[in-house]
Amino acid sequence: PNYIRSNQSSLHSYKHQEKHVQQEHKNIMNVITRYLIREHHIPLTATIIRKFSQQLETSLHQHYMIPLSYLNIYRTRKEFKLMKSIQHRLKKGNYILRETDKSGIFHIGNSVDYEKKAEVYRQKTGAYIELDSNPLWSVFDEVILLLNDLRSKKYILSWQLDKMMPKRDTVQLAYL
Repeated sequence: PNYIRSNQSSLHSYKHQEKHVQQEHKNIMNVITRYLIREHHIPLTATIIRKFSQQLETSLHQHYMIPLSYLNIYRTRKEFKLMKSIQHRLKKGNYILRETDKSGIFHIGNSVDYEKKAEVYRQKTGAYIELDSNPLWSVFDEVILLLNDLRSKKYILSWQLDKMMPKRDTVQLAYL
């Protein structure tokens, strides 16, 4: 990326930061323990897992909870105010900020004009059909049922099921 956000921890309370550290720790430990159990047959109660967990938590605390310099706090708050100002102006003026064709270039336009242009393009090309309902979740459920059926009939192993199982938060419809 061309830009990396500055440390956002100065914008949140200590309690929020602590909660974020715990959630991050939990997510990382879930992935690592499943891998160690599945690939290396290390039991969940092994001391190496507990030591790693403690070291990871310490490292996350150091990363998220370390006091920032005044300059970093100032920069973070300034960027946060700028971002909120842009969001407010876009919302107030009924504008839309969109990325154009995955090229990384942004376009700012009036939402009404944007919708008109999109409708004219759809009418002109005839390439798009507007769906009445979102078929994503029915397809998602069907895929899960089929994968579970394959697993129950022992056509695939559990690690293959885990690898092929779609993630609800990252799944999206393909563009056809």
